[in-house]
Amino acid sequence: MPPPPAALSADWTPNPTAHTLSLPEQIAERIGNDIIRGRYEPGARIQEVEVAQQFEVSRGPVREALRILERDGLVQISARRGAQVTELSVAELNAIFEPRIALNGLAARLAAERRDPAALERLKAAIERVGALSGTDDLDRYVNAVYGAHRTVCDASGNPFLTRLVSMLAHQTLRYSRLGLSTARRRQQSARNWRRLLAAVQAGDGGQAQAAAEQLARDSRDMAVRLLSGAPRAR
Repeated sequence: MPPPPAALSADWTPNPTAHTLSLPEQIAERIGNDIIRGRYEPGARIQEVEVAQQFEVSRGPVREALRILERDGLVQISARRGAQVTELSVAELNAIFEPRIALNGLAARLAAERRDPAALERLKAAIERVGALSGTDDLDRYVNAVYGAHRTVCDASGNPFLTRLVSMLAHQTLRYSRLGLSTARRRQQSARNWRRLLAAVQAGDGGQAQAAAEQLARDSRDMAVRLLSGAPRAR
């Protein structure tokens, strides 16, 4: 049985299937989540010496950690400037969200068609948590709740391979998803769509469940595109 929604975390990790992380992976995880939360701005340089001092390690594990971050698109390493936080781009956003929209919709459709009673109870609890946090200013907790709800939909689909794919994409889109949920208005809109998804799954309506799940991802994508394109951030 999967953990309850409150135990799920949207924190980025370099190795989602591992029970323990190597030292370079632990360093990468810390830096990666600082990047996602905006503690490192896009374009910021990450100094090997400073990171080594921070973690009290040699520069070898730090170099390996930076290569892990480069692999997952969070930093770019060049011979001249070293490691820099990657810029967010509309082109990358659209490329990442295309498969995410499709897979989210598939997971919701399968969950509605399967209608497992225990899974429906977990999904209801997860979406109630989303609704409860939608009126707060705590973006971290709201993003965690949304991640938990997505994971619960995937579990309800009964397809573990789909769950792995969606989890991987969710972590790779975290910076964009946080941007797409960064205003109170967007979080309230998101919560309404989650309630639509729940009603469709409970009714066994695969088409409506799929449409609601796809709309959730599209709304986050469209808001992130607007902000990256310089549109004002409405509260």
